[in-house]
Amino acid sequence: MNRKNRYFFIIFISFWAIFSILNLIIPNKEFSQNENRMLAKKPNFKIQELVTGKYVEKLDNYINDHFIFRDLWLKIKSVEEKALGKTENNNVYIGKDGYLFEKLKYTKQSEKKINDLVDVINSFYQNTNITTYFLAIPNSIYINEDKLPKFAETFNQEELINEIYGKTKNIKTINVVETLRNNKNEYIYFKTDHHITSDGAYLVYLEYCKKAGITPITEYNKKIVTDSFLGSFDSKAQIINQEKDKIVVYENTNNTQGITAYYDKETTNSIFNEDFLTKKDKYSYFLNGNNAKVVVKTNQKNDKKLLVVKDSYAHIMSQFFCQNYEEIHFIDQRYYNYSIEEYAKQNQITETLFLYNVGNII
Repeated sequence: MNRKNRYFFIIFISFWAIFSILNLIIPNKEFSQNENRMLAKKPNFKIQELVTGKYVEKLDNYINDHFIFRDLWLKIKSVEEKALGKTENNNVYIGKDGYLFEKLKYTKQSEKKINDLVDVINSFYQNTNITTYFLAIPNSIYINEDKLPKFAETFNQEELINEIYGKTKNIKTINVVETLRNNKNEYIYFKTDHHITSDGAYLVYLEYCKKAGITPITEYNKKIVTDSFLGSFDSKAQIINQEKDKIVVYENTNNTQGITAYYDKETTNSIFNEDFLTKKDKYSYFLNGNNAKVVVKTNQKNDKKLLVVKDSYAHIMSQFFCQNYEEIHFIDQRYYNYSIEEYAKQNQITETLFLYNVGNII
């Protein structure tokens, strides 16, 4: 080995050793504030998973999630991808007009998840006889597919939603695809995040009111609470000079006064938390972020109690449900480990809504 190669080898080994040591001594994080998600946990070794390749896959995810200076490497990779004219980074498509889209794939595992969810919904109604609604919200990648780069992979979410609804029994399904498609030129999805905006949520609320036979409230003060929101898609893609999103709230006396909100760890007088507006996860302004259970008591006096079994798409919807119900109970089954059927009976729930976005369902 000549001197030049020897120096290169020594430098390479030194860097490798430093990074390896840092990876070992720096404590792992459970949650990524930048990406707004739980990071992979170190997998337990199982012979069966080693044989099937699942252990290696889990280990690979764990190493990727906890590699030292991960956020910096993602940013560098994004700059390189953009310089090369690529329209995808870290499973996020870079679309037109500042829109970002997460790659979504329908797999064999997706079919099982769908059937499991439908079984839960059907079983809930059969065992409680409580009026039950099911609302599957399509994602931006489908409604705004005209903004996708060429050759982007996607699938027909409307067909999938209809197929899912067809598996339900005695459930009142709500299809919002058409109304969202008809308003796709409006600001109904965030550009940098996977959620709908307040304008999109209001359209969904109107469709829910039609199905539930209730009168929607139409008088609001629309207020921009931040114009510097960069959501989950931006966190993954790490695009330089990405256009920021606005977060708007529809305020009126029904969702700002006479409110008592019981969260996992605190009780407040609001469904809005301004503290999050100074943080990365600004979407958690609505309903105080992810909780296993939230109970909201409003100033309505109609004995109507709504249980929302949901993902985070329901958080931004909370500002509208306050208009029509005396109590709204939100349960996230990712964190809530008890029977929702027993919960509904014990709390004298009058109506139940299962609300999920398609990406989460699959």
